[in-house]
Amino acid sequence: MFSIDVPIAPRGFGGRRAVVADRDAEQRATLSRHLNDRGFQVSEAASPLDVLSIIGSQAPSVAFLSRGTADLEQEECERTVALASMLYPRTRIVLTADSPLLLQEGGHFTILTRPVRLDQLDRCLEELVA
Repeated sequence: MFSIDVPIAPRGFGGRRAVVADRDAEQRATLSRHLNDRGFQVSEAASPLDVLSIIGSQAPSVAFLSRGTADLEQEECERTVALASMLYPRTRIVLTADSPLLLQEGGHFTILTRPVRLDQLDRCLEELVA
């Protein structure tokens, strides 16, 4: 059985906020810096499950989550994506993945290849705003 306590705060305080969750500190910093340069207030997390608390307290417009490479990391990310989609439907989820196989399993989420190219990130942001 799985249980988690997450805050669900009232909406209206999100704005141009983003959260980046990636165990790779360099990738996390690159994404955060680029998003910040594009006018986003950015929060960071090393673990996908930490994202739920951040989304609940800050209501970001977009959350970037790494699919990870190990089965356990992928399972943790999938669980986080499912919960975030249900609890916080206004936050757009963008996944990042190393493996081409994982790119095909994205379903209805946007997936960016890792390491994320900044031009690829810009196109993604344009689509999210449109």
